[in-house]
Amino acid sequence: MKKIIIVLSFSVLAMSAVRADADPFKGILTQNEFTTAESIDPGMTQTGIHFTLGDNYRSYYPAFRYGLGAFFEVGVKFGVTTVDVGPEDKLATLVGVDMKYQLVKETEGIPIDMAVDLGFDTHIINGGNLSELTFATIFSKGFPLTERGYKFTPYAGIEMSSTYGSSLYLASNETNVYVFGGMEWKISQKFMIVAEIKAGDIILGGAGIRFEY
Repeated sequence: MKKIIIVLSFSVLAMSAVRADADPFKGILTQNEFTTAESIDPGMTQTGIHFTLGDNYRSYYPAFRYGLGAFFEVGVKFGVTTVDVGPEDKLATLVGVDMKYQLVKETEGIPIDMAVDLGFDTHIINGGNLSELTFATIFSKGFPLTERGYKFTPYAGIEMSSTYGSSLYLASNETNVYVFGGMEWKISQKFMIVAEIKAGDIILGGAGIRFEY
């Protein structure tokens, strides 16, 4: 447990440092991927709580993922985002969904997993919306720590993001490319923590915890 607290503390400090040097809000609300390339087993569910720190915004949301089978899974999230746009923060409702398909599974002759993910997030703010459509390619490799399922999995990838919407706070409709990297640490058979950094037109990072059942 002490190791977990230390890891999370360093993650929070790192994210705070990123936010301290952030530019004014650019009208872009993108979120972390928070998923490896490995698919969830059919019928299995993951639930968790995540937070993201971006350029003058912070998102907090529960997320749910479900394995549909044949290397295919879906995820949903809902929560809130606070945005620094002037003398006071604006509160936005966050809703998102994504679909992930694992293209390559690690075997004796293939050293990594590979997946593609299509996602959609929208923020409802002051009667308008800031929406994002993403397509990401994810690579990861799992390192078993014990024979009981404990595992450490670093992952990385590239994401193409298109933002649009009707909110006054949207800078413009545009497409950006991001690179991201993170880790998922399964510290028991049912519990894991995740942390990620994502960089492109803006820099953001975050962390979270998940339960699998």
